[in-house]
Amino acid sequence: MAATYSTEPVKAGNLESEDIVIALMGPTGSGKSQIIDTLTGQKGRAGTSLKSVTDEVSAHRVMGHPQYGSKLVFVDTPGFDDTNKSDKQILEMISQWMTKTYKRRVTLTGILYIHRITDVRMSGTPHRNLRMFGELCGDKSARNVVLLTTMWDKAKNIEEANKREAGLKERYWNVMIHHGADVARFYINSSGPSPWLIIDKMIKRHLLGQALLLQEEMVDVGKRLNETNAGKALFRDLEGLLNKQNKTIRSLEEQAEGGKQDADVEREMEALRKEIENIMKEFESMKIPLGRRIALFFGKAFGKKEQAAPLIVAT
Repeated sequence: MAATYSTEPVKAGNLESEDIVIALMGPTGSGKSQIIDTLTGQKGRAGTSLKSVTDEVSAHRVMGHPQYGSKLVFVDTPGFDDTNKSDKQILEMISQWMTKTYKRRVTLTGILYIHRITDVRMSGTPHRNLRMFGELCGDKSARNVVLLTTMWDKAKNIEEANKREAGLKERYWNVMIHHGADVARFYINSSGPSPWLIIDKMIKRHLLGQALLLQEEMVDVGKRLNETNAGKALFRDLEGLLNKQNKTIRSLEEQAEGGKQDADVEREMEALRKEIENIMKEFESMKIPLGRRIALFFGKAFGKKEQAAPLIVAT
């Protein structure tokens, strides 16, 4: 029977540089909270649907581990497809937590990036999550990353699941793997290896003191969030979404002009208008003013730039 460990919530300001900090990132419903439940032998954190159960960055200290004592900390993060918050709000929360810990000389020992093996294709929100992760992680931190697939117990066809994993490695994870990221499978039942083997291996191969690209940009270089690679990626996503929604509402308006408008169409148009208004607010807030763009340009010209580069994910 697996051991059960108690956990205690810990604030970013209370972490120490000696702590073994492992962050879990990935889409909503990929199994981040369930992994923490399984590792600690606890229950109750994980949800049973694709709705977000993690609406903030939350750190949990594992108490009394026979090997790591009370130095091991798991950090649960919301996905960029959170059901309650926008992608901008999620990025702000993650960046605030990461900058606060980095200023205290606390770096991540490792990152588990979670992906459901049951996802038939890499599209929509899983792809957006992975692209954003690559932008905020950077190539120098890739060695501390484990690309972890979950829900193997729910895969109806193991052969197809194996092919999906191979496809992920070949097309979407290839750059991360090239820079040192590892790949593993997570099993919640006794048929697979102990999930603690993944954690142990991650800790052993840890690249000491390596910051995320987002941390270097905001703390070492002094960029604002919208000036970081992750912020620019979010801006591009918002721009694309705004164009898509505008096309949709123009199509609905053409239907109305053609006499095809009904109550359902009117409600859809009103909902779209509100959505576009919200997207516009976020879009405008992520723009970089001309003065800041000039300052950033001269900062690069004089050698004030980050040491890492974003990890580019295939489109």
